[in-house]
Amino acid sequence: MFKWFVRIAVACAALVAALLGLVALIDTRVGDIPSEAPAYRVTHIAAAHRPDGLDLHLWYPASAGQITLIGQNALFYGFHARRDAVGDGISHPLVLLSHGSGGNAERLGWIGSALASKGIIVAAVNHPGTTSGDSQPSRTVMPWERTEDLSTILDYLQADAPQGMVPDMNRVGALGFSLGGASVLLSAGARLSKDDFIQYCAANAGQDDCGWLAEGGVDFSQIDAPKYERDNRDQRIKAVVAIDPALTRAMRKHSLTRLPPSLVINLGSDGEIPLAMQADGLAAVNPAIEYRTVPGARHFSFLARCSLLGVVMIALAGDDNICSDRGLRDRGEIQAELVQMIGTFLTDRL
Repeated sequence: MFKWFVRIAVACAALVAALLGLVALIDTRVGDIPSEAPAYRVTHIAAAHRPDGLDLHLWYPASAGQITLIGQNALFYGFHARRDAVGDGISHPLVLLSHGSGGNAERLGWIGSALASKGIIVAAVNHPGTTSGDSQPSRTVMPWERTEDLSTILDYLQADAPQGMVPDMNRVGALGFSLGGASVLLSAGARLSKDDFIQYCAANAGQDDCGWLAEGGVDFSQIDAPKYERDNRDQRIKAVVAIDPALTRAMRKHSLTRLPPSLVINLGSDGEIPLAMQADGLAAVNPAIEYRTVPGARHFSFLARCSLLGVVMIALAGDDNICSDRGLRDRGEIQAELVQMIGTFLTDRL
């Protein structure tokens, strides 16, 4: 009996060792620490419309402070930054960053840190009700909460920016992904139509955003029309980048003519982009809107790069595999292209 116990124990130990070895082979790699990196900090700010306030994530130029790896785990790659470093004291353009439904600010650190390295202050929050661990269909149809978040960020940085951080409030842009793409467009002047949204979902029942909202028990007829359709424009925003923006089918065409210079990007080629994110029609309304596509990509290509372990674990979870890049270009290559495209647009217009 004792011999069998020993054999079983040895076999279990070997299995555990093999699993640990496998994880070591396929999880995220730390890599070399770069010689240059921007700063990053998180600070809590008050918000009149949010009883618990907001955690503000900031990426900004700095030359002093230790460079560390932030936000990395076994599933997702992080980014390098000087945590809590003092800013360089030089005036820089400011760009708001808005995550998608169920996303969060830290997972967009790859683009936040890249833009900060180009001399831009980047500011983001986790939008309560539509963020990781707190993603509610009922709150997803309350886009005015998100636009209020973005204006609150601007109010705070205009009045009381952290030490060494000097945002130029005459050079403010906004960058958003998915529902965040809709958020920045609304903050820049686009307006929604409840009736148009209901008609769109009636024609596309069970698909993409409409299906998820319906499964979550959202009664579209009960959407608060005055708030849903209100003007959320913050005229401090002078340029916009929207990647795979949501709600384009519900945006009033006449309101799109008010948008400042804007870059709208769809991830994928024509014919491959889901209807919920198709945004080519926006450019036809306003010549200030540039439209581009990124072939070999898909919606989730904008999210943080994943390890092989992340691909496997998230696939086993049974949901949309936000980590899978099968049949696509390398995610790192796509994101490098996006950094160049977005960075050039923002620096040219701010």
